[in-house]
Amino acid sequence: MAALMSAMEKPVYRFGEFELDPEERRLLVRGEPVALTPKVFDTLVLLVERAGHAVSKDELMHALWPRGFVDESNLTKHIWLIRKALGEADHGGRCIETVPKCGYRFVAPVQCIAREEIALRQSMVTTSRMEAASLAVSEPGDSASAAASTIVERGIEDRQRPVVGAVPAAMPPSQSSAPSGAPTRSVVFGSASRRRVWLAALGAGLAAVVVLIAWRTMTQQPSALPNRTLGTAVAIVAFNNLSQNAKDAWLGPALGEMLATEIAASDRLHVLPDELVRPARADLAVPLAGGYAAQSLAALRTRLGTDYVLSGSYLVSGAGEQPQLRLDLSLQDARSGAAVATLTRSGAVADLSALVIQAGAVLREKLGAPLVSGSQLREVAAAQPPTAEVARHVGFALDALHKYDAARARDELLQAIAQAPGYAPAYMYLAQAWSALGYRAKALAASKQAMANAHGLPEEQRLQIETQQYRMQADHSGTVETLRKLAALRAHNPEYSLQLVEALCAAGKPDEAALVLTALHKLPGIDDDPRAELAAVKIANVRDDAKAAGAHAQRALQLAQARGDPGLIANAQLQLGIASGDTATAQSLLRQAATDYSRIGNPHGEALSYQNLGNVLFARDQIAPARETYQHAMTIYQGIGDLGGVAAIYDELTRMLWSAGDRDGAETAVRQSLQIARETNDLERQAWNLTGLATLLADESDSDEVSAMYQQAIALDEQAGIRTHHVYALATYGDLLRQRGELAQATRICNEALKEVKTLSDAWLLATAEFGCAQTALDRGDVDAAVTSLKAIEKNAIASGDTFNAANAQLVLGQIAMGRQQWADARALLESSLRGWTVSQGFAGQAVSESLLALCYSALGDTAARDKAAAQATTLRGQVNQRAEVLPVDLALTQLRGETGARESAIDRLRALADDADKRRWKGLAMEARLAVVQLLERGNDAAATKKSRDDLAASARQLGFGWVTQRLAMGTNTDAPVTR
Repeated sequence: MAALMSAMEKPVYRFGEFELDPEERRLLVRGEPVALTPKVFDTLVLLVERAGHAVSKDELMHALWPRGFVDESNLTKHIWLIRKALGEADHGGRCIETVPKCGYRFVAPVQCIAREEIALRQSMVTTSRMEAASLAVSEPGDSASAAASTIVERGIEDRQRPVVGAVPAAMPPSQSSAPSGAPTRSVVFGSASRRRVWLAALGAGLAAVVVLIAWRTMTQQPSALPNRTLGTAVAIVAFNNLSQNAKDAWLGPALGEMLATEIAASDRLHVLPDELVRPARADLAVPLAGGYAAQSLAALRTRLGTDYVLSGSYLVSGAGEQPQLRLDLSLQDARSGAAVATLTRSGAVADLSALVIQAGAVLREKLGAPLVSGSQLREVAAAQPPTAEVARHVGFALDALHKYDAARARDELLQAIAQAPGYAPAYMYLAQAWSALGYRAKALAASKQAMANAHGLPEEQRLQIETQQYRMQADHSGTVETLRKLAALRAHNPEYSLQLVEALCAAGKPDEAALVLTALHKLPGIDDDPRAELAAVKIANVRDDAKAAGAHAQRALQLAQARGDPGLIANAQLQLGIASGDTATAQSLLRQAATDYSRIGNPHGEALSYQNLGNVLFARDQIAPARETYQHAMTIYQGIGDLGGVAAIYDELTRMLWSAGDRDGAETAVRQSLQIARETNDLERQAWNLTGLATLLADESDSDEVSAMYQQAIALDEQAGIRTHHVYALATYGDLLRQRGELAQATRICNEALKEVKTLSDAWLLATAEFGCAQTALDRGDVDAAVTSLKAIEKNAIASGDTFNAANAQLVLGQIAMGRQQWADARALLESSLRGWTVSQGFAGQAVSESLLALCYSALGDTAARDKAAAQATTLRGQVNQRAEVLPVDLALTQLRGETGARESAIDRLRALADDADKRRWKGLAMEARLAVVQLLERGNDAAATKKSRDDLAASARQLGFGWVTQRLAMGTNTDAPVTR
């Protein structure tokens, strides 16, 4: 009661033709709602509450973003959006004034209206409308009976239909299953390939974004098939709130969900997801008492491919503890335009479930479905809210999820769960809300609670909850298995087969996904369904077939445009923009996709479009525009409270800044992402960010702090059961231990990674783990084993078109050949490596290859080729901005300078480089520098200095176990040990 009184004391603000209700989070203009994102709404409230007074930018920034993750441009955009929403030129003149060097002032006259006055006015409107309704609608005999109804027959055909049905699709999670914002640590022996590995991870990151896009947009904007032979498809449109009282707004979404559950009790009926229906009906006139006009009904048929449309209205009347509800429904045949039935139900709001059960039974009958068994009815009843109060909280939550206000949805669902702790659907929706906010651990916990309480629900809904849990756990095999069951349960419903294609792609099984899609094409109408083409895009992306991805995306766009489906048009533009190899075309498509997503009220799709646009600009080295575009995406994510999306943008900024050589900026960005991951308890993102931060810091030193970060990441992976990143973290940690000279520990770690990766279907990870083990084996002196492994990596990489791993393997094989003084073999291997790095624009790899080739050409007596390679290496070195990548180039070029005349200065420089590497804990590189010193000393006449340097290095190598250094010291200038390809 105290909370109710507090809410009643809060005023409603009126200015011009607008009415602002902060408590109900509602803005009306002439009685019609105005859509604002949560942060924009909060900005307006702050200004209106201080009307007539200047509010500083600092005060607004602190109130709106207390965490301090944004800059002033976000506030500027919010003010612009408010001015646009208020239509300052159309609704009472200017409302917001800019106060120079200060902030903003709300200047429109504001009137505070007591909430009691609003309630009295709404009560009068309700009474008037009820009186009008009593004259316009024929009431059944006893108006006080909750079971009373009037049904008008309209000649529905009673025929058998194939199975199609499913309850509406759930709102998908807001994050990809594999955060990709972390820098990658190099696992290249003596090369400058860290930046190249980074770019390889960027490609994986882009793929992860594509997967994320597909999951969100494909489930949020699904589309029914236009051929009715797949089953009876029913579209439920929004129910009109006749009283326009915000406290009753929950009934619309609650009724839609509850009636969908009732209708889907028959396996011959399929209810289209609300996420599809909302954008399809957005520009159509509100249906009247008898349903949609013929033209609007035809438009829905074209856009949705639906067989029937169910519309209606509701009216809540009466005060006190027993308000009354009148529900009017209209069922129309979208194919013929005929009215099938009208239905009226009246009773207490508290008896909502009974009203819905009765209406559902009648609707199933009128739709020609056979009688549902008693056990099925009990399962459907278990899926419905147990009380009207629980339904109220769920209804408000669904409304909030539809408006991308996940924080409000979360709060409502927590209230629903407090009242009904065993109600599984509330936990299912709560998992979606937590996920949309970026709290993956909490989302998973809620999903597990949904699963624990799913007994007694219809089988389809139990499987949907199970699928959600597997998805949130990133358990691809579990997701695939449950989707196979759903696809078998609803054999004629394409929804689950399309989701199965997506799950198989996420599991790295494009061939199985292609088989499912081929089988799906046997259903009528699929050939003209844009979603089938978008599914083919996913398969092509997993296969790295950019040409096929572009062709399927182009076809999807043509089909979506033919159907006039705004959601699918945006989806296709997004995928086509990603697939396009032309920068201008990609930018145009992605910008148009963002605009279209904004038009249909999908901020997630809009943000993802800008995020991918930023990726395109970054890949083209357009750093400033990319950064601005990422910031735009971040503003949208912040506006809807999606911390996961905000963290993803920080991940993108980390990669971009690192690539551009801004280590401080990159470190700041990755720390911001890590902070969000810790706040949201996102263990997987924490692991990625820790490995990324460790990689950044390792460019200064392989310190104990860096080592501890890798260990923390590995522990988080083990805690969360994240196997893919666990392998990656083990491999990179093993490389750090190898460089630090801890070869025994490095061997143990790399073998652990190799053992685990063989249980996964990830060729890139397998090559990474194998490469790390080969490097460690080489350092320890097991050269033959290293050569065998590297040759296998090279062969597999060439076969799969993996230029990075092929060039990397050839680079190390070339270094081995140089160590054995097989100069012709070394030259051939390094030239092959250089070609691979050139094709893939791996500047660090090119620089290392050129510097080593200069040494080879010098040994072979080709001075012209030597000088050219040295000049190329020097030029390329200027494009490499990480110390750990520059050092191998400097070692080779300094040694070359010592061999061509400046021996003493080269020796001094090599010793300085060795000392610097020692300070940074790069023991392997330090030994390579000292080995070069020994080789230059051997060319001189100072036998004592040569012996001392040789003995000191040999002792250090034996102590740390660097057998390859020991072997080269003992090898002298001749060897017959061949390195064959």
